[in-house]
Amino acid sequence: MSDLARVHAVLASGVEHPRLLEQWRQQPETLRELGIEPETLDLAALGKFAGLSVKVRHNPLRPMMPLTFRLMSVAAIEIDIFAAYAAFRSRQGLGYAGAMPARARDLIEFLGGWLDLGDHTHVLLWDAIRYEDAVARLGVWYESGASDLEPIDVAAAPRVRGDILLQELQSDPRALAEALFASVPDLGQVPLQPQYRCFWRAPDGDDAAVVVLDAFGYYLLSLLDGRRSTAVLARRLGGGQGMTAAVREALQTFATLGIVELPGPTETR
Repeated sequence: MSDLARVHAVLASGVEHPRLLEQWRQQPETLRELGIEPETLDLAALGKFAGLSVKVRHNPLRPMMPLTFRLMSVAAIEIDIFAAYAAFRSRQGLGYAGAMPARARDLIEFLGGWLDLGDHTHVLLWDAIRYEDAVARLGVWYESGASDLEPIDVAAAPRVRGDILLQELQSDPRALAEALFASVPDLGQVPLQPQYRCFWRAPDGDDAAVVVLDAFGYYLLSLLDGRRSTAVLARRLGGGQGMTAAVREALQTFATLGIVELPGPTETR
């Protein structure tokens, strides 16, 4: 093999298997064993190229996650993220899922351990990708999966109509979208404060609706399992004077929206 062919083969191996880049960085003598002088290779640049390759593999996710990819681009962290992700998958001996929903889940799982939630931009990214994934998971693009729960007695307790996903975010995706698509994006203008969202798909719906919740509504919906009565729900939320009435009022609001189906008038539990 000629010297040029040897270099090309090493470069291709490093891009395809980024774990080798880490090995060569820590043990430069392994490159010499391959007939390559370590100083002749820019391993950092190769790592970024590997990240670019993996980013391209995830481009089909862009239509489902426009804010996520726009944020990564505006913050100039796209290549760093995918380079780190490429190295992680390579170290674990993992390939990339063929189906986009599974590919999205794998990326989110990685980011959950990689992002620094003490960093403002990272918090915005973590919120954005989970927000957009929740919308996608309730759309026709994404199989939400059937429930394993036993059949429920719809007359016994309030229950959710259709499918919901609940998320507690630290930023408002609407404010993030406004900042990202400004003529001069300024992520520092997106405040961090608790946000509660319900992603709901009606039984006969194709797409998810996004409902803005307060903390009370968020925790109430999280308790609905089709078995707890209104009185039990009120006790789980702290009880006290007026709690049952507050729960009934909130449930009625959700029922008006179509998210909740209320029990019959004979509820006694």
